[in-house]
Amino acid sequence: MAVLVPSDPLRVSPYLPPEPITASTILTRLRLETRGEHEAVESVLNLMDTALTAGTYGQRLGQFYGFYGPLEAALQTRCHPEMATLLPRLNKAVLLGHDLKQLGVDVQGLPLCRHLPPINTRAEVLGCLYVMEGATLGGRLITQHVQATFGIMPAGGGSFFEGYGQDTGKMWQAMRQLLLSGAVDMPTENAIVASAIATFASLRAWCELTHTRAGNPQHNQTDTQQYA
Repeated sequence: MAVLVPSDPLRVSPYLPPEPITASTILTRLRLETRGEHEAVESVLNLMDTALTAGTYGQRLGQFYGFYGPLEAALQTRCHPEMATLLPRLNKAVLLGHDLKQLGVDVQGLPLCRHLPPINTRAEVLGCLYVMEGATLGGRLITQHVQATFGIMPAGGGSFFEGYGQDTGKMWQAMRQLLLSGAVDMPTENAIVASAIATFASLRAWCELTHTRAGNPQHNQTDTQQYA
């Protein structure tokens, strides 16, 4: 059931889908050129750490909720008519809200990110969705981890990382095709890659800020409000 997600030949990551580095395609570029920001996000979230606690897991879900909620709302208004098939994918905030409720967290009190990556063009939407869908695919490993460590099942607080369940692989294949067909020329390819990097960077910055605030709420409240 697990999907192994190699970030490079010597390590395994749960945050991006596997993609053979062969022909020079948009998928190869995305994997290679987003690696730095991707690994930076990993180090901030640290969801596969053996020392992860149930409390930290809940905090991470709250951070994702604060990022995915406004980002998905923005994407809903940016998807071009020919991209209508992407809209059903934009339900991760609903899953996060369900999980947080199961864990006893009131989402109404969570800060929301307003410093979102640019998603004004079709290429920017595709680059952003590469990151979001890649995280969904890689989340299957995290699902196994939280089940084994805390007994948290998809229906009891783990639905976000469960993603599309048994359809996760099929949904990723469809995303691959959208990326391959959408990269019609080099400027578009460059824009897709730049958007993916910007999405990773925005997520990292948001998680770093909310993590700092959690450690010192009074000192960092103003900063978080400004960012949110």
